Amino acid sequence: MRPLLVFSGSYVILFVLHILFAANDLDVLFRIVAMMLVCMTFLCGPLLWFLDRGTTSASLYNSKLGYAVSLPLSLGIAYAFTGMEFALNASIIALLLTSCTHGGWFLFLKGK
Repeated sequence: MRPLLVFSGSYVILFVLHILFAANDLDVLFRIVAMMLVCMTFLCGPLLWFLDRGTTSASLYNSKLGYAVSLPLSLGIAYAFTGMEFALNASIIALLLTSCTHGGWFLFLKGK
């Protein structure tokens, strides 16, 4: 549970910062934070595994949890990239991208 709280807290802080940077026309900082949010979205499972790697809990559980968290976040990323309009093709691409990154991560963990 701790890795999810750390991830969620970090995501919320970065999300608020990206809004503040956009509102104050701090374009470079906005882009940096936005890229961090995109990376966190598509790599949620591996990040949760990394945050929890020192404990005895099952690593596959955190990866599955990360995938479940990443799906709605990736839809939000697609919505943001299409100018705050719903676009089915962008949503499908975002869902496929998060599925591919997490699927590759599951294969990596199964091989260990």
